Amino acid sequence: MMWRTDRACADAPGLRVALVLAGLLAPGLTLFSAPETVRITVPAAVGFAVTNVSANTVGSPATTTMSYSALTLNAGREIRISVKADSNFVPPGGAAIPASKVSWMTSGAVNGTGSSGVLSASVYGQLFQSVSAKKTGSVNITWTLAAPGTPLRAGNHALTVRWKLESIIP
Repeated sequence: MMWRTDRACADAPGLRVALVLAGLLAPGLTLFSAPETVRITVPAAVGFAVTNVSANTVGSPATTTMSYSALTLNAGREIRISVKADSNFVPPGGAAIPASKVSWMTSGAVNGTGSSGVLSASVYGQLFQSVSAKKTGSVNITWTLAAPGTPLRAGNHALTVRWKLESIIP
C-alpha cells in the first residue's frame, strides 16, 4: 500500500510556494503586504508493506522529513503546515481502507513545533508550526498504518495526500 503527495509536490520535491496577501485599501490610506514565500520539501511517497492485516505497519521509509528554507513572511507571522487525504485508499478491488487508519508522529522539530495526528479525508491536520523570525525549519515524521483488518484484497492501495501551507498570526 502506498500514498503519495499531491502531484505538484511529487513532481517538484523542492516546490516553491508563494503565499500572497492582499493589501488593504481605504480612502486616503494604502497598506501593502509584500508577497510571502517559502521553499518546502515534503516526502514524495511512503509505502506500507502489510504482512499481517491484524497488526499496525510502520511506513517505509520509517522516518521522512518535511523541511523548509528561504522563508519570507510579514512581521509577526509564522508558517503552519497541515496534511489531508484526498479520499480513502483506492483499492485494487473490494473495500477501501479509511484514510483515518494512517497516523503520524513527529520528532526532532527545528525552529518550530511538530504535532502528531491522524489523517483525515475531510479536514486538514496540523503537522508543524514555525516560530517567528526563523528562515528555516524541519520535522521528522513517522507514518503508521493501523491494522486494516479484513476483508482486504491483496495489491496496491493508493492514497493521495495534500499539504497546506498557511501564513498565520499566532
